[in-house]
Amino acid sequence: MILAIDIPILHFSFLKDIKAHGVYLSSLSRYLNKYPILKKEHSHDFYSVILFSKGSNLLKVNNDSYKVQPQSICLIAPHKIHSYEGLENMEGSIFLFCQDFYVEEFSYLRLLNTFFCNSQINGSICRPCINLSENEFPEINGILKSIDLEYENSSSLNDSAVIIRSLLNILLLRLSRYYHSKPQESNHIDSIFIHKVSQLVDSYFTSEHNIGFYASAFNISEKRLNDICMKHFNSGLKNILTDRLMHEARKLLLTTELSVAEISYKLNFEDNSYFTKVFKKQTRLTPKKFRDLHKKLVP
Repeated sequence: MILAIDIPILHFSFLKDIKAHGVYLSSLSRYLNKYPILKKEHSHDFYSVILFSKGSNLLKVNNDSYKVQPQSICLIAPHKIHSYEGLENMEGSIFLFCQDFYVEEFSYLRLLNTFFCNSQINGSICRPCINLSENEFPEINGILKSIDLEYENSSSLNDSAVIIRSLLNILLLRLSRYYHSKPQESNHIDSIFIHKVSQLVDSYFTSEHNIGFYASAFNISEKRLNDICMKHFNSGLKNILTDRLMHEARKLLLTTELSVAEISYKLNFEDNSYFTKVFKKQTRLTPKKFRDLHKKLVP
């Protein structure tokens, strides 16, 4: 019997030289030299954007290899197994961010769509890397340079987090456009649907936990709605709603003095014990333990 080798799952806290809460930006070579563990297969619970400017090699993601070269950009979603072996001599930038950092102001479904739907062909084949055109590359590189400038000068006393988050949103909008412009990507009707689902979830996620409400809004069956969500977001609507609720729960735990029971009521859970069960299943911590461990880290 062959035993599977454990592949490490990295939390954002493994980064020891973070300058701003929830985000990290570095040159690719510096990042790999500082964290050599990344040259081996691993996964993590945050999002990665990698822009290559010099050199060429193969990037391995989920047992598939993708050629990367100058003007390639790669999007790696949480929990995707990948390695950077052989990329130490390539030049480029790597930008990492947590889900909660982005969803603080912008759409969770846009984030899912950019990293999951737009990195697939016909909803099934993963394509995390694309080559940018002569016009696209300087635009993306310019946004990353603006983020880098703000990141290097970030402070809890200024609005750096807000500015970085806004630049990140622009970056994702641009990347979504570029992925859509490539052959075999989703059409305009798909984009309209994504926008409508995003609006509906953001408007009703606290009051409506039942998939039937959202299916009725689109006059389709729950199964059909779930299938569409899997195609565009690589996630069922129930998981999307739960994730959105848990983001709001984490935010309330870290930024307010509301009790766990009050947060449970505010998010329309049937009882406090069920809320705690759902929260612990996703974070592996009770709400109280999460607050105790993380609140001191928030600027």
